[in-house]
Amino acid sequence: MQLTQHTDYGLRLLIMLARSGRALPLPAFSAQQGLSYHHVAKVAQALIREGLAISQRGRSGGIALARPAADISVGEVVRKLERGMRLADCARCALRADCALSSVLAEALDAFLAVLDRYTLADIAREGVPAFAPWAMLPAAPSCEVTAPS
Repeated sequence: MQLTQHTDYGLRLLIMLARSGRALPLPAFSAQQGLSYHHVAKVAQALIREGLAISQRGRSGGIALARPAADISVGEVVRKLERGMRLADCARCALRADCALSSVLAEALDAFLAVLDRYTLADIAREGVPAFAPWAMLPAAPSCEVTAPS
């Protein structure tokens, strides 16, 4: 399962808010992360609407966590930012009346969310914890060197 870019950006923003412990201006966050300010602003609006963050006006304003990081589970964030979370479109399938796959996928999704529920923003915002980098384990791509004809 892959989370949407919207949820990815939301989690990044919440991690940075948990680490800073104060309001962060969105332009600074988007520049630091190399993300579109407009996309980050939409994500921030969703976080505020869902009660995960608050907006603070003024010179030292920006966006801040609405609750302590230890009180916000990763599962809560994913549930609130991922719309229509499902692993397959069983409603449109011709096999829907006679197929057990939908119940298997529902169980898998429940297990996925149960793991996320075990962790809070405080847990995932800890600095100095090595990141799991599955892309680092992939074999190197073949070289595409072009040489001049001899």
